[in-house]
Amino acid sequence: MPSRSKHRLSPSVRPQSAELRFELDPRRKDFRGEVRYALQLDRATDALELHAADLVVARAVARSDGQAIRARVEWQRDREVVRLRFARRLAAGSIRLELAFRGRVRRDLRGLYRSADDASPWLATQLCPTDARRFFPAFDEPAIKLRYRISATVPADATVLSNAPIEFEEEAERGRKTVHFQPTPPLSAYLVALAVGPFEAGPALHVGPTPIRVYTLPGRQILASFAREAAAESLERLERWFEIPHPYPKLDLLALPDFAFGAMENAGAVFFRDSVLLLDAAQASPAELFRSAETIAHELAHMWFGNLVTMAWWNDLWLNESFATWMAYEILDGWQGDWRVWQSFAHRREEALEQDALATSHPIAPPVRDAKEAHENFDAITYTKGASVLRMLEQYLGSERFREGVQLYLRRHRERAATASDLWSALAEVCDEPIEKIVAPWTLQTGFPLVRVERRSDGDRDVIVLRQERFRARPVRAGGAAVRWPIPWIGRVGRGDDGNARAVRHLFSKARDTAPGQGAGLTWIYGNAGEAGFFRVGHGESEWQDLLAAKTSLSPLERIGLVGHQWALARAGQAKLAPLLDLVACLGEEEDPDVLAAIERVLARIFQRVVPTAGTALEARLRAWIEVYFGAQVDALGFEAEPGDDRSRRERRAQILSLVGGLGRSEAIGVEAARRTAETLTGRTPLAPELADAIVQIAARRGDAALQRAYRAAVGQAATPQARRRWLLGLAAFEGEEAIGAGLDAVVDRNLAPSVDRAGLLVALLASPDAAAPAWTRLQRVWKRLEREWPPILLARVAAATGMALPPERAREITAFFKTHPLAAGPRTLRQISEELAIARQGAARLGRELEAYLDPQPTA
Repeated sequence: MPSRSKHRLSPSVRPQSAELRFELDPRRKDFRGEVRYALQLDRATDALELHAADLVVARAVARSDGQAIRARVEWQRDREVVRLRFARRLAAGSIRLELAFRGRVRRDLRGLYRSADDASPWLATQLCPTDARRFFPAFDEPAIKLRYRISATVPADATVLSNAPIEFEEEAERGRKTVHFQPTPPLSAYLVALAVGPFEAGPALHVGPTPIRVYTLPGRQILASFAREAAAESLERLERWFEIPHPYPKLDLLALPDFAFGAMENAGAVFFRDSVLLLDAAQASPAELFRSAETIAHELAHMWFGNLVTMAWWNDLWLNESFATWMAYEILDGWQGDWRVWQSFAHRREEALEQDALATSHPIAPPVRDAKEAHENFDAITYTKGASVLRMLEQYLGSERFREGVQLYLRRHRERAATASDLWSALAEVCDEPIEKIVAPWTLQTGFPLVRVERRSDGDRDVIVLRQERFRARPVRAGGAAVRWPIPWIGRVGRGDDGNARAVRHLFSKARDTAPGQGAGLTWIYGNAGEAGFFRVGHGESEWQDLLAAKTSLSPLERIGLVGHQWALARAGQAKLAPLLDLVACLGEEEDPDVLAAIERVLARIFQRVVPTAGTALEARLRAWIEVYFGAQVDALGFEAEPGDDRSRRERRAQILSLVGGLGRSEAIGVEAARRTAETLTGRTPLAPELADAIVQIAARRGDAALQRAYRAAVGQAATPQARRRWLLGLAAFEGEEAIGAGLDAVVDRNLAPSVDRAGLLVALLASPDAAAPAWTRLQRVWKRLEREWPPILLARVAAATGMALPPERAREITAFFKTHPLAAGPRTLRQISEELAIARQGAARLGRELEAYLDPQPTA
């Protein structure tokens, strides 16, 4: 790793506190500010360094021993650092540093940025990971925590939010006011927050002494009730879990139409994308309710894990994000037990497993040299693989011991920075286990194992044979040292359908090991109990047949896993496609909506990558095959909810309609979806919340230009952010050259929808085999404009979508384009696109032949 002096600020300069003063006006395109730092210098120096980017520093003065010492400002723009050269040497000890600065309000959703709505303008900050330096000259490293006293001079009619409660307000000249906030507890610069605009708050809910308020733009408070409830429920449960009160004196939640992330955990003032925070609970789908509650719980978990105790450097970003991800599911599981949250997590885990099977993946805790590399790691590895490893550890240690270790870690390091080793030490102290030895390979090595499982008889008992090897999505030549993991393996074994399945635990790190089979006469074994382990599983041929016969003995989580593992093995060339399709056929009567969602996901990937190489005849046969095996459920469930339908049955109905009507292109479902959509667009009958997404998509596929125009009009008229996004994404489902062009026109229409929603539309078009090529052509034409309007993390997400459905032969073209248009947050993304396209090129023809052989002859009911 390069030396600290090149990429990090000097550890001999220790900030203690900062006074920040801003002049902000949502109607202006610029802003001004002053900052006064109290610094402790460990040694004498004639120069100080801070982070600053896209700012003008107008004045820099150090005050020491009653003297003012001016500085010459030098810029090191490649490091995003301003160096202050003083006229004479500063003595070691306490000094004050005063800076006056100004900057331009941004449009790209980072630093201090302005709303796209000129009629009702607002300003907000998004400083994570390394954009505090675009708002004020900052000590912009996570381990540097100091107390901030913030004030803002703003228009008199504006609402101002920041991390701390308002201390007092005073009148200022020219129709303005100055709002002074109380000092904050120690915070990293990336957690500083300010927002200025016509925001409204509803009534506060209190959890202990903490008031919880939801702020919205005018007229949107009617959609804030669920967020208040979810925040209060989450905060109360988090305080109980951590046994530490909420660390900040208030909790504000602010909904913004344009926000780069789903949300940002600014201490005491969490900012959200409005489509996540605001909803009508009576009209929201189960998925929308879950997404809102999960995001709220995630951000509130950060108040302890990330804010109270902060990662020492960006290589441990995962400590913040993985734990908050795991914690959110833990909290929701306790609050809403019928939401099946860990089954939702299993879908999310599939994305991480797919990414981590690439040679171009990265460790959970990768080396990070500078700000640009910090931006690269906000991905499924950091969030979901990390959360999966924590869940695997929690399941192995037991929930109580895991919780006690985390509590010890937080007490020991509160208001300071810490590393992963600090967490492992606390857990080891509580559990008396070599935690770092078990977990470090999972966080420091790229990839994960494939665990092969077989059952062997050894006299009067059964033995489970376990083998591990690194799983790769793309075969590589043998060579080099084999990678191994210490695997806290938990399997499940059973004897027929007696319902007495039991768990088998075994920690192994060798290439081959054995575990006791819990007696004799086992009839089946599943190699990842409850899908708690972050690895793929391959079962022997006889074990596979046993599982098909005993599929009802597997939990829904395990059936989800079985589908995902078998697809991954087939895609990687380590299994034929036929066993996967046999499994899907066996699950034709499946009632769990999450298992059905797993099946749809895999079949969608086959349509996306395998079918286009094999021709339209095979496509029609596969669609017919879907209807043969799942069509009976449509007849049984219909479109209308029945009295007594629980959440699971309503979700199952939606999933079956999506599977048979969407992927299967059922004519009957298409006709009914079109009728219901027309009634909704004319204001007669609203769509059932759980069916709305599926019906809007199915109707679009058979819709004409008039219907597409109606969808676009519905985007602007939507009563909720979820409806706005639903109609917008529906534009991607229309078929035909003109319809695709109209969808692409919507992507660049700033007046139609927030930029994040429009980016989602572009990703959906790039993911469609029919629309990917024209979407790629248009993307190249508008890229310069998108670079000005969208943040680097959003641009990297769009770029990654070029690897989803574009023909593999476009790989060189994609690489050439992004070499001349570098991704600020995504050099690794470009390598992963190339690898995904290479996998598609190598595997599609083989899988196409296997699919054709399987479907010939077409099955009958």
